[in-house]
Amino acid sequence: MKLLTLRKLHKWVGLIVGLQLVLWSVSGLMFAWLDHHSVSGEALQASPAPPLLPAGQPLSEPAEWVGQHSGQTLHEIRLQAIGDKWVYRVAHADGAELRRAADGSPYAIDAGTAGALARSHYAGHGPLRKVTYVPGPTLETRKFGATWKAEFADEAGTAVYVEADSGAFAALRTDTWRVFDFFWMLHTMDYAGRDNFNNPLVILIGTAGLWIALTGLLLVFRVFKRADFLR
Repeated sequence: MKLLTLRKLHKWVGLIVGLQLVLWSVSGLMFAWLDHHSVSGEALQASPAPPLLPAGQPLSEPAEWVGQHSGQTLHEIRLQAIGDKWVYRVAHADGAELRRAADGSPYAIDAGTAGALARSHYAGHGPLRKVTYVPGPTLETRKFGATWKAEFADEAGTAVYVEADSGAFAALRTDTWRVFDFFWMLHTMDYAGRDNFNNPLVILIGTAGLWIALTGLLLVFRVFKRADFLR
């Protein structure tokens, strides 16, 4: 490769790598600047007391209705509370569903129940503004499937997510977390899922950075002469 061509490549590749180094530095600074307690929203998250099965609670035997799942591979049948209601959560190969504990009839979490569950996990003072069904993972829920999103009218812009198939707490997000997540995206260079450090862009920039270092050493030896250091 001719020296002039190598120098041009070195300049333009260096510009691209340099821009990413700036983004890494800025995002790293933001991680240090943002308070991690505010990012996690721990001050806004409540932990409701574990429910106790009341005496006299009617319970159906799963054997009475489990035949309705013939042809499906069942993983687990678990008795649990959703608010003041007791249900069985049936996990199978296609996902999970809920059945009323009393008679085994199908049960689905609606917006009202989801809002009440979200409020039990919210320690702030803002009123519940809106409850929305979210059919699949989003950038705010990541690994979770279908959820209910409860938005609260507070200064932090809080949203509490509960799982649609179990009512379990999934995540609490605030505006501070969203700012953090934006810079986390710039840092990981995973613009789709955010959390993959082994994505092709990171590998490409890392390889380009190594190429810059090696060609930079070569250019030093090609451009400078021994006499330049003896003057």
